[in-house]
Amino acid sequence: MSTPQRNDACVIAVDPSVAGILRLQTLAVLEANHHHFEDLRELRPEEQHALLVLYRDAFAVLDALGWAAVASVAVDVPLTAGHAEQLRRCHADLVETNHDRRAALATAADPEARRAIRADIAADRAAADALVHLLAALSARTR
Repeated sequence: MSTPQRNDACVIAVDPSVAGILRLQTLAVLEANHHHFEDLRELRPEEQHALLVLYRDAFAVLDALGWAAVASVAVDVPLTAGHAEQLRRCHADLVETNHDRRAALATAADPEARRAIRADIAADRAAADALVHLLAALSARTR
């Protein structure tokens, strides 16, 4: 784990449909990095700090979105360059997963399984598209 450079957060207004996707993808960031805690005491101080920053940025997003139901109005969310990089990785994972699902769809014989795979592809495509738009908005604000 490399030490990220801490950048101030850029506050982006996120509409309710994107807020739900951002919440799920931010939780995915936390889940993807949880294994580092198993060796926390063995990490060098700069590695511990990098983990702190990653989690602090993610929890700041979750705090802004709220912990209850998905917001019904736009929410201002603080996004850092570090968290944006994590979201880019989530986007890449969504795209790769859909690629794998298309292969599974081609071989699925059961109509119900094909419907489920198509629904998963559509949901991940929508999430990937939302991340692209969110990251583009962030990029436009930080130029």
